[in-house]
Amino acid sequence: MKVKSGIRAVAALLLMAAMLLLGACNDAETPEQAIKRFNKRMNDCDYKAAFNYVKDYDGLSYDSGDKSGTRKIVDAVSKTLEIEIVDIQTTGANGAAVLNVTTVDLREIYSRAASTVTNNYVDTVLGGAKISAEEMRNALVEEIVRESEMSEARHVTTECRVNLTREKDKWYIILDSTSFNIMMGYINDANSMVESGDFTNVAPVSDSDAPKASSEPDDTDSSVTFND
Repeated sequence: MKVKSGIRAVAALLLMAAMLLLGACNDAETPEQAIKRFNKRMNDCDYKAAFNYVKDYDGLSYDSGDKSGTRKIVDAVSKTLEIEIVDIQTTGANGAAVLNVTTVDLREIYSRAASTVTNNYVDTVLGGAKISAEEMRNALVEEIVRESEMSEARHVTTECRVNLTREKDKWYIILDSTSFNIMMGYINDANSMVESGDFTNVAPVSDSDAPKASSEPDDTDSSVTFND
C-alpha cells in the first residue's frame, strides 16, 4: 500500500540531532536504580529527567513547534514502556544488562492507522470534499496515538542488551540506536515504513486479537529525534 506524501511527513523525526544534558542530576547508586528510574521518567514523559540516567547517546533533541506530531506519538509509546531486568553483570566501573523491553508495536499500529486514514481520505474525496496534506498528516498522528492508547493495542516484547557505566559513583545506561528503537516501540522501523509506503512486512491484527508478541532486535543503524 502506498501512502501519500502528506502522511510520509511524520517520518521527519529521522533527522539526527545532539542531546546530552550538561550537569544533569543522576542519583542512581546502582545499575538497577538507573534502569528503573529511567523507565519511570519515560513513563512520565519527562525525557530530560529520563536521560539523566543515560550516557553517550545523541538521538534525542528538543525542537520548537512539533509540526510532524512526533511528540504525541512518543508520549503514547513512552507511557507503555516496561523494562524487566533479566540479568546485570558489572566489573568495576563497567557492566551490561539483559532486559526484556515491552511497548506497543508501532509497526503494526502504523500499518492499521495508515489503512484507516487512507480509507477515510478516499471517502472524503468521493464525497466531494477536499483534504490537505497537513490534514492527512494530522489525521494519521491522531489515529496512531488513539490506537497506541487502546487497552487492546498489540504489544511487543524484545530481549535487549545495554551496556552500563559508572562515573563519580553514579550509574548510567549506555543506549545505542538499536536499543532505543526497541524502547520506542520500533519507531524508526515504523517511520521507515511510512517513508517508503511499504507495509507488506507487517501482518494485520484484528481489533479483537491483539496478543503480546516477541521480536528480535533490528540491527539497522538509525536514530530518533524527539520534537518538543
